[in-house]
This record gives sequence, structure tokens and C-alpha cells, in this order.
Amino acid sequence: MMPKRFRARLAELNDRSVWITNALDGADHLEVRPDSSFQAFFAKVSALGNKKSLLDFRRYYFGSAIEVEVDAAGRILVPAQLRQKLQLSDKVTFLGVDSERFELWQPQVLDERFAQVCDNPEALLDEISALGL
Repeated sequence: MMPKRFRARLAELNDRSVWITNALDGADHLEVRPDSSFQAFFAKVSALGNKKSLLDFRRYYFGSAIEVEVDAAGRILVPAQLRQKLQLSDKVTFLGVDSERFELWQPQVLDERFAQVCDNPEALLDEISALGL
């Protein structure tokens, strides 16, 4: 069951499906985009050409993407191959990333990731400062 704020975002976009795929920044979670966001991102990436790195990216990201319908209760069924890859069970953490996507994590793995950030906050602060934030 998707949290209410994610269901509300889908309703705003008038999307009835989401695309679930490999995350760009690691193999320990999944990325989920509403259909309209996924289609716009696909068009943008497709217009960039056919450099080898782009082809590899397309294979990794779009090649693993699976469209999933959102049912009337706001539930999605994560396909078995993606559930197995992350060893997802009955507990999943939804994490909002931005207005275009969210992530699915195994709760323990997300806790470990947050612990890593807390172990070295200076590195994260340095990166954020370098961006001018």
C-alpha cells in the first residue's frame, strides 16, 4: 500500500500506473516513477543520442523497468524478480526523493544507509556546500 502522499501525487498527475526499475545510485533499492514522469524522462534520455554510456544506461534503467498498475486502494504489486533482487518481504519503506519519483527500500538496508551518512556527516555537508546550498 502506497502512503497517502504518494497516492495523492499520482492523482494530481492523473496517473494510474507507475514504473518500477533499478535505482541509478545503487543496487540496494528500487526507483518508482509515475507513468507521466517515466515517459518524459524516457523521451529526454532518448533524445540524447547513442553514446555507449547512454546505451548502457538505457539497458540498465529502462531495460529493467516494469509498468505496474495502481489498484483502487492505492496498492502496487512489486514484480517478483525485483522483490527477490532486494529480498523485499512484507515490509517496505517508501522514500520520497523529489516530485518525479520515490524509492522502495528494505527497511533495514535504509537504516544502514542512514547510519553511514550519520557516521560521516562532514563529507555530505562538504558536497552540499560545493553545490552552493
